[in-house]
Amino acid sequence: MRAQIKTLLLMAAVLAAIVVYAVIPAEITLGSYTIRKITLARLSRLHIEQTRQKRRAVKKTRRNQTVLFIGDSMVEGLSRRMGDYASENGHRLYTVIWYSSSTESWGTTHTLEHYIARYRPTYVLICLGSNELFVNDLASRAQYVRNIVKKLDGIPFVWISPSDWNGDTGINDVIQENVGTGRFFDSRNLKLRRGSDHYHPTWAAAAYWMDTAARFISSQQCAAPLQLNRPNTHHKATRTKLLQPSFEGFK
Repeated sequence: MRAQIKTLLLMAAVLAAIVVYAVIPAEITLGSYTIRKITLARLSRLHIEQTRQKRRAVKKTRRNQTVLFIGDSMVEGLSRRMGDYASENGHRLYTVIWYSSSTESWGTTHTLEHYIARYRPTYVLICLGSNELFVNDLASRAQYVRNIVKKLDGIPFVWISPSDWNGDTGINDVIQENVGTGRFFDSRNLKLRRGSDHYHPTWAAAAYWMDTAARFISSQQCAAPLQLNRPNTHHKATRTKLLQPSFEGFK
């Protein structure tokens, strides 16, 4: 009998608490503190908003893109492997290799604008800086990098940094600071086997370099993830333009 009475009293207390909670105001201020009543509707709104935030946080992976890959002679090895990725993932790849070029070459001429107008890329990959590893005019180089970013005019891009073989005087930091978060792949920690000139990676090393960069470019760390599933077969990159060191750029 006592157990039944206790149960009834407990149920009455819970019911009373529900009634009191239902009639109290939405907010109660006690001194400097404000207590807000949580309702089912409010909980539902909070859940919906949290779900929306999570959806916004997941970046959309770009598929079937027209990719323009520009840069210095390091692009020659990288683009061979990128051709595999492009064909495997439904992208159209255009490559422009300007031998001995630098951020100054691309940043002070209209060469980039020329090839953007010609190929109309929806995504751009850049590999520049290997010819500037030991420069000292870093303020000028920073401006050249900013010029290149401005020329892209909002096209999603990733800058693959130089993979140095004996350190650098700051060009990697300059590039990283001026391209924006999620647009810089840092190649400095890669140990690449070099060819007979001791500078350019072997074809196998360049493929490994591109594989490593592709993991970043396709990840949520990238500002604009690009679909780059690992290729199973080799596809030759056929749309390649070669510019010699004597080329002065489009004015």
